[in-house]
Amino acid sequence: MLLLALPSSAGLVTTTPAAIRPVLRPRAQLLATRTALGPADLVSEPTSTASGSAAFSWEANWYPVMPVSYADPVRPNGFTLLGKHLVLWKSADGWACVEDACPHRLAPLSTGRVTEEGTLMCRFHGWRFDDAGNCVEVPNADAGAAASLCGAPETCATSYPVQEVSGLLWVWPEAGLEGLGRSLLEEPAALGSGAQDWVMTVPPVSYESMVENSMDPSHAPHLHEGTFAASDMVPLTDYSAPAEPLGDEGFTVAHGGYTTKNDGMKATRTFRSPSFVDVNYELPSGKQQNFQLFFVPSTPFETRVITGLGLPQLPAWLPKRELLADLLHAFFFSRSALWRFNDQDRLVMQGQDRNQAADPDRRQAAWDVATPSDTGVSTFRKWLAEVGGGGPFASSGAAASLPTTQEEVSRWNVHGKHCPSCKRALALLEGTQAALGKMALFAAVAAAALAVAGRLASGIVATAAAVALSAGSRWAAGGRAAFFGMERELWLPQVYAR
Repeated sequence: MLLLALPSSAGLVTTTPAAIRPVLRPRAQLLATRTALGPADLVSEPTSTASGSAAFSWEANWYPVMPVSYADPVRPNGFTLLGKHLVLWKSADGWACVEDACPHRLAPLSTGRVTEEGTLMCRFHGWRFDDAGNCVEVPNADAGAAASLCGAPETCATSYPVQEVSGLLWVWPEAGLEGLGRSLLEEPAALGSGAQDWVMTVPPVSYESMVENSMDPSHAPHLHEGTFAASDMVPLTDYSAPAEPLGDEGFTVAHGGYTTKNDGMKATRTFRSPSFVDVNYELPSGKQQNFQLFFVPSTPFETRVITGLGLPQLPAWLPKRELLADLLHAFFFSRSALWRFNDQDRLVMQGQDRNQAADPDRRQAAWDVATPSDTGVSTFRKWLAEVGGGGPFASSGAAASLPTTQEEVSRWNVHGKHCPSCKRALALLEGTQAALGKMALFAAVAAAALAVAGRLASGIVATAAAVALSAGSRWAAGGRAAFFGMERELWLPQVYAR
């Protein structure tokens, strides 16, 4: 039988069958592994609270960290989850995840490269790691020393279970055999949701504020000017809380309409711990609407938000389909109305985070149901206090700094740099700008040469071409700055028009 050495948290090497290596493949292989192993094979008794119930663990859960379409298959993909810096890459056998730190000098492995063999190579000194985190090459050591180093537990990168489900890459941020064992017994929250057209943003807002906002529909008429109007508000008095006690799995709340356009509807909002919010509307017309949202805690004041948009797809027969899709995506996400809606939420939530961070023990009136419309917020806060241990970072003990700079809230940082369509659109804009600039220079030189040669008519045509090409180059540069640079990010008068 093939054996695999897995590093444990104590720095020891445990000899384990290769079938349970901490790299989970597609669902068929995951199910086969579950069939081969029972819960007692790897998992010890769970920790209990004072009441006797099992304590909720934020680490012992599956989190979607990015859509598969966002992950670069030929480069390392760094990200942060629960304050842990991790890196994903496509190995020879599928996606793999390890700590973003080379054991040699703690250099970030996300700056490395993926080799032809599918191993992850550290850019600093060339150490290479397989998909289980085992060191497989030390270039600066002779054969004997390399064999010794590659077999040592201290040269292993800490690995984490990962799998691909519903078009998302999921990571279980609990290392070691205990983490592996628990990951085999649980399924991601979106297992039955089917494929989606996922879009990801990473706003500098806390996980708590993001989830609360999704449970608070009554803010829409007042906050989202332009999309809604305060005059259309209908008091949200029909908002029911779930039965208690609340369980580890989360809860469902139900409510009615909150504007004249959806008055009389039946809606539910389901929070499935730790990160999934499923919103369902049944409108009076009979129309059904569904919104799937994931709020993944990166740091105390940064959340990865993954949304299933369900946008219509371009026909497969369309020429240059991917290019057109990228351009349409960039056009859609460069619309001021879209970012105005997002920024209306973001600016308020960042203010909430600032005020709460200044006095962590200060209670919001909504937590105690100041009005019936606060039921969703109150229920989530009760779940955090009674089940979730206060939140994903409550036990960290570290003071987190609030993001304050304009750069941290730019469209590029929030969405563009993570999105493959936006990055391809950026490359197209940059290439267009450079090409038009070169052509404008060539036309200007030609115009000057024609003028010297006395060919004035041709010189005028060349001059006009140079001006037009230069204008095109400036247009491409302006488009790049407007979308990706976001020099207009701090646009409070435009966000709140009145």
